[in-house]
Amino acid sequence: MADQNNNFIDFNLPQDAYAAFDAVSLKDFIVQRLNENEKFTDQNFEGSNLAAVIDIVAYSYHVLLFYLNNTASEVTFDQATLYENMNKIVKTIGYKPTGKQTSLASINATAAAGLTVGNYTIKKYSYFLVDNIQYTTNKDYSFTISSQQEQSIDTLNKNVVLYQGAVGEYPDYTAQGEDFETVTVVVDNILDTNDSRFIADNTLSVYVKEAESGLYFEYAEVDSLFIANKNERVFEKRLNENGHFVIKFGDGVSGKKLTQGSTVSVNYILSDNEKGIISKNAINGNKLFVYDSSRQRQIFNDTYTNKDSTTFITAGNSSLLTFNNPSNSSPIVDEETVDQIRANAPRVFNSQLRLVSTQDYETFIKKNFNNIITDASVVNNQSFINEYIQYFYNICVDPDKSNRVLINQINFADSCDFNNVNIFTVPRFTVTQDGDYPAFLSNSLKNLIVESANEHKSLSQEVVPRDPIYMAFDLGISNRSSLIPELSRDTQLIIVRESRNKISKERLKTQVSAKIKEFFTPNKNLLGQDLQLNTLTSSILSIEGVKRIETRNVGENVSFKGLSFVSYNPLYPTADIEIVNQNITLPFFKFPYLINPNSLASKINVIDE
Repeated sequence: MADQNNNFIDFNLPQDAYAAFDAVSLKDFIVQRLNENEKFTDQNFEGSNLAAVIDIVAYSYHVLLFYLNNTASEVTFDQATLYENMNKIVKTIGYKPTGKQTSLASINATAAAGLTVGNYTIKKYSYFLVDNIQYTTNKDYSFTISSQQEQSIDTLNKNVVLYQGAVGEYPDYTAQGEDFETVTVVVDNILDTNDSRFIADNTLSVYVKEAESGLYFEYAEVDSLFIANKNERVFEKRLNENGHFVIKFGDGVSGKKLTQGSTVSVNYILSDNEKGIISKNAINGNKLFVYDSSRQRQIFNDTYTNKDSTTFITAGNSSLLTFNNPSNSSPIVDEETVDQIRANAPRVFNSQLRLVSTQDYETFIKKNFNNIITDASVVNNQSFINEYIQYFYNICVDPDKSNRVLINQINFADSCDFNNVNIFTVPRFTVTQDGDYPAFLSNSLKNLIVESANEHKSLSQEVVPRDPIYMAFDLGISNRSSLIPELSRDTQLIIVRESRNKISKERLKTQVSAKIKEFFTPNKNLLGQDLQLNTLTSSILSIEGVKRIETRNVGENVSFKGLSFVSYNPLYPTADIEIVNQNITLPFFKFPYLINPNSLASKINVIDE
């Protein structure tokens, strides 16, 4: 009997056997063990008290095991799937996830002849109203009028960036005088769950009314308090696992410590989300308003040191300035996802908050400016000369006479070019009409990138934004030695429908057209990418009812068994043009797009096998 009992409590299971059990297998194992003991029999009868207890134990174990497995996975960087957990993990290496970003807009400003000669300043938080949609400045912008005549204000055109949203003032916080004191900014509308507004990342401004002097001082944001000295008025900002911004101050060694009784005032821009996006020329002559509140007036009086040396733009003189936005505002971009954090965090940590290598620059730009750019490619001056400038000579174009080369060289480069860090940027764009040429990033947004990069770059490096070469793609095939873009007009994509398939020809045409458009969607393409036309062909052939495809030029009576495109530079359409019907790798400065998306379906012809 003693041996029987010892055998009963001897499980003889491997150490990791727990992972192999679920509710059913555990129940079966319990019943088996009880049957081996031969003292109990009720376990074999469903509905008995003992069977009910076994069910409870087995299914409780199943739930606990599920929780254990998920918890174990969520504590590792490479397996975490929940944002809250990933956010906490990367906090240990000082990584700060990017929050949701609002729409941005550039402006063109013109001064009327009645504006007198002198220095002027547009105050921070000045704003425009477009159908009750507010676009706000997030810093001061100064400019000079040197002659009393109508003129374009280049300083504003090259620098002003408007953030969509209204100014919000977080309730004042009274400091306790603790080391590394924190303030969590929570702005949630608990009464209206349909309120989609949010605090735009990179728009928080922190002012501290210090108890010692009774005056407001603006505190600057830094990447890490540990690189600040004891008297620097700085703060660290981080988006926490709950989606709220946490502001952290110093301890008197790393950054200035808050004195007990000091007042912390936080301002931010509250975005209206998707409904705040505006089209080109929506700000057209609109009046510029000046934000005002009792707290902001006090902050202005304490922090503005040049009040007597400049004239501020107010309701009285703003009518002498006219404005318009030359391009659509940028789209809304959500906060970093778990997968984006997983990709970015090691690179940012490796850079140690410095911009040295090309990867450092690319990671920095793609992480911080993904609301305004689709892609960025960074090269040194050697690659810039040997490949980009050489490209113009190869197509018999003088680069010194190329508009885009000159504009960027004049606006951003100096006389010494060997230390240039050339940043090719593709803005977020959509081709809405056939023949549209994609826009380039505006000078003000380029300056925004340069200013941010200058805070982290090496002393000897010079950041110079550059514009990409857009390569237009359209259906095309030809045997002519001299190609022209118009050959696409005679080109059709022939879809052979399977003989026994009854799917409609219009449906097939729509599906094939959608596949090609998706392939050339700007946000799915990169500068210098491998353009996998074989993948696109396979995707089309996988559509139900498609037997084979053929690209045919009906004018020349030439065909290609597969998918063929004509690719060309719309600025120099006969100098840089080729037929592309296999995988190609673009140079780092070229970006592909579909030039005639609306008429694509009309060039697709479905025939029966």
